Amino acid sequence: MAEVRLDPMTPEEYAEYHRDAVLAYAEAHVSAKSLPPDGAHRRAIDEYAELLPEGAATPGHHLYTARNGDQKIGMVWFAERPHGAGRVAYLYDIKVEPGLRGRGHGEALMRAMEHEVRSAGLKTVRLQVFGNNSVARSLYRKLGYLETNVVMAKDLDQ
Repeated sequence: MAEVRLDPMTPEEYAEYHRDAVLAYAEAHVSAKSLPPDGAHRRAIDEYAELLPEGAATPGHHLYTARNGDQKIGMVWFAERPHGAGRVAYLYDIKVEPGLRGRGHGEALMRAMEHEVRSAGLKTVRLQVFGNNSVARSLYRKLGYLETNVVMAKDLDQ
């Protein structure tokens, strides 16, 4: 399995991440048919601005660049959020660099993130994944994540 080290994201890394993440998030919404193309980009910009008003320095949010030695292999972002009577880690984003996918980096990155979650004093990770993202859903199941609720939709115009 790949070795992964998580380093706090630098302001330069955050700027690059933010630019790419807004576009990818908008495209994911369009692909999953959860938002129309004309509104997806604006919504992505607004959601990132609301969630990360101070960028990588936003309190309660943990953004990391993942490395194997000196090689950047991806990133991960989780936040501490209230849930019921306690607090949980909410996984907002995880990415493995495109040329490195399928080599165990995603699993190693998830395990490194879980270590950081434990270090933050949290015992549960929650996440949301688009239904059409079968690769991510398979990885999460392999690591023991269970579906807690499912949202379904049907486009009646097709």
